[in-house]
Amino acid sequence: MKGSIGRLFALAVVSCSLVGIVSAGAYAGYLRQFAAQYLNFDGSEQSTTLAPSSGGQTIYHGTVTVPADIDTLEVTISATGDLLDSGVPATNSIWLNCQVDGNACNGGTNSAGNSVGGWVPVLSLTAPAQVPEPTPTPTTPATATDNNIHYSWCMPIKPKKGAGDHLTHDVDLKMASGDGTHAVHIEQIHVFVNGARIAGQNKSNACSEAPVPTPVPTP
Repeated sequence: MKGSIGRLFALAVVSCSLVGIVSAGAYAGYLRQFAAQYLNFDGSEQSTTLAPSSGGQTIYHGTVTVPADIDTLEVTISATGDLLDSGVPATNSIWLNCQVDGNACNGGTNSAGNSVGGWVPVLSLTAPAQVPEPTPTPTTPATATDNNIHYSWCMPIKPKKGAGDHLTHDVDLKMASGDGTHAVHIEQIHVFVNGARIAGQNKSNACSEAPVPTPVPTP
């Protein structure tokens, strides 16, 4: 009798533990990383004079295979860039665009006039605000015009049902010149692609638009 009671008690404890794990997991949104890559760390850089309206120039292409339960991708770029045109600082801007399977990660527009949907300005300076590139020496490399660039996007994806199923997605990052005339440059790029399952009571937070606070804070 005592043995039976002990076994029942142990079974109850295990059952309660499993319920707790399942309940916690139902709302879990922990990140899983599917790509961590770098490029242009060899002294080279990527440049373009193409405007956002033209579709810009692809600066990164990658393919990730994700588990079937993933419903949200997070794409992050970290790099350095400049607005030199033939070595001369120009009043201009670098715009970036993220696409997953050919679709914009976020098709919204910037507050700047005539901004193109899906494009984000990540570096914008007037020519006088940029320090002229110094003549390099063995101890002073000509890097004064470079500026840090960091941006992230989220992208909802449709999970594929069925045990063992996976989905493959193409990830592209594009760059454009704000004025479509002067060259912009980017180098020493890191790209990270993460994914998560945001479910249960948090499902509505899965790469969704958050409400703007009211009243809108003034600058």
